[in-house]
Amino acid sequence: MPFLMSDDFAVRCTSCEFTWNTPAMAEGLRVLGACPKCRGTLEFKDEDPAPPAASDQRDADVSAAPHMVLGIPRI
Repeated sequence: MPFLMSDDFAVRCTSCEFTWNTPAMAEGLRVLGACPKCRGTLEFKDEDPAPPAASDQRDADVSAAPHMVLGIPRI
């Protein structure tokens, strides 16, 4: 029987051994700090998160403010 768990993962729970494979999930789980399934310890494939690229950083431009992009909320 083939082994279903792969060593190619972004994050793995050391308790329940559940794995997540995308960088976006790894970023979210770093913020969360624990396994959402069992509250166990998380093992990250890359211990140091990649710094955001210069293009990803926003300027202090007011045109990028949420109310300018999404519009004024209606109640």
